[in-house]
Amino acid sequence: MSENYWSKFGHDRLSRRQALRAAGVTGVGLAGAALIGCGSSDEDAAPAVTQATAAAGSTTAAAPAPVSQLTDATLTSAIASDIGSGDPQSLGGTGGGNWPNTSTHFGGSGLVSTDQETRKIIPNVATSWEEAPDHLSIVFKLRDNAYFHNGDQLTAEDVKFSMDRGALGQAEYNLEYKGGHSSQYSAIVDHAEVIDDSTVKFVLKKPDVIFLNRGLFLVPKKHIESVGDVAYAEHPVGGGVFQFVSRIPDSEIVSERFDRFHADFGDPTGYHPSYIKKLVQKVIPDNQARFAALQAGEVDLIDKISPDIAGQLAKDDKFKVFNLPGTQPMHIHINTALENDPESGKPNPWRDKRVRMAANLAVDLDGIINNILTGAEALSFGSASSSVGFPKDLPSKRWAYDVEAAKKLMAEAGYADGFDAVLNLPVGRWPNSRQVSEVIAQSLTEIGIRTRIQELQYQEVTTRFKDDSLYPLSFWGMAGGDDPGANFRYGYHSAGNYTMSVPDPEVDALIEKSELEFDKAARAELLGQIMTKFYLDAQWIFLYEPVQQVATTNKWDWTFWAKTLGDPEYWNIKPAKA
Repeated sequence: MSENYWSKFGHDRLSRRQALRAAGVTGVGLAGAALIGCGSSDEDAAPAVTQATAAAGSTTAAAPAPVSQLTDATLTSAIASDIGSGDPQSLGGTGGGNWPNTSTHFGGSGLVSTDQETRKIIPNVATSWEEAPDHLSIVFKLRDNAYFHNGDQLTAEDVKFSMDRGALGQAEYNLEYKGGHSSQYSAIVDHAEVIDDSTVKFVLKKPDVIFLNRGLFLVPKKHIESVGDVAYAEHPVGGGVFQFVSRIPDSEIVSERFDRFHADFGDPTGYHPSYIKKLVQKVIPDNQARFAALQAGEVDLIDKISPDIAGQLAKDDKFKVFNLPGTQPMHIHINTALENDPESGKPNPWRDKRVRMAANLAVDLDGIINNILTGAEALSFGSASSSVGFPKDLPSKRWAYDVEAAKKLMAEAGYADGFDAVLNLPVGRWPNSRQVSEVIAQSLTEIGIRTRIQELQYQEVTTRFKDDSLYPLSFWGMAGGDDPGANFRYGYHSAGNYTMSVPDPEVDALIEKSELEFDKAARAELLGQIMTKFYLDAQWIFLYEPVQQVATTNKWDWTFWAKTLGDPEYWNIKPAKA
């Protein structure tokens, strides 16, 4: 039998230190990054560990952090946009733009995690997992020192409830609840079973090679059933590094260090108790206003700044600029799901591949990258260029800038006189998105697609994606990472929550086949076919992989833990030594 994704865990060595102290990487889903196996070796001697015995030491609580590491400091951060909801499982609360809630209040509390060096799946809240030989079920053993912010211990009942509520629509307290994870799991998971307080079983409808990498937040069952969905969204209770204190919509989010967080300093997965005691995130959408607030000493950190501001701050020794090595591919999402233009009633022109090809040819990506962005951005082909299965020859097939060829395609498609279009722009989510969108709108107008920009709050955009009501264009980013499988189900497959494309049976079939393929090489080939077909079909206007920049005053130190990063690691930022 060839080595595969689930079976890899049983063949790797898990050191005593890792077994006793395994913790979380993101909390965004069962795993926070790609599924490439599990566990790793280090200098500590340890016998080979199987799936059934990997929980050795799981009842041992994380050692208390050295007092010298903990401070009473308050970090005030200026962020570009507010969250849609405090409920991370809701339609409005899912999506990358909700990171000020999900990465703080739920970060580090997922079932499994990812080793940043080996990229292997390793334990977190789950200390071990065991698959059935037919890959149709998987059993997780849970650690006994994971707690929610209200003091409730996390048990198998909470894990089952999180799946029932957030993905399957089977939570009995409210069968009408619409979870944001449904497209990730509804076709995969049949049901969840509680074996005992520390053991939970997921029964699958079919094998799924990336099951551990799908998105699922763990939430407290008793608490939600007691307070209800509305109250929970207003005051989220998670198990992450920070606990929620208060929120003023479109103004600020206040959080504090969670002193019962299960991971310790030096944990191999990178999460640990926060150096800072209090976190205040102030919502300041305007780029220049965030810059002014930092200069005036009103905030300590500003997120997602433009390259020109980063350049100014880098020259001033009162500030520090950090370049976050992100891989989130940016694009203009095209709605081809609607047969007709909802305003004019005319046939949707974007259903014609020639129009989509023309739009890609009309945009001078090299000019945007070199003149508006940092110059270090890589071109996007839909999935991150570091993804498993990314075809080495795909960059040679790029849609090169060619205005005349674009105009010719428009004429061939019957749109020589052009048509009107709206480009929906989420406010404050990505750096320089307004400037980039203005150039794209001008470029499309030049070939006859008369484009105007409509600014919307991010939370409105992420919610409307799920009912196909954004028409026809939307500036957007799809999560990157090592493995694109979960995103294919989320944004490429016709059943995906973020898919606004005409159903493509061939793409659907390739995605479904890849989810059943446990041989690494064969699966990588399938993933490459999906990427190539989606790109050459010009399903989106493909842009770039952003480099995000964050600045702080010189009173703060920050050494990245994550290898790829799109948002500040608040728990990892600490006061600079005098």
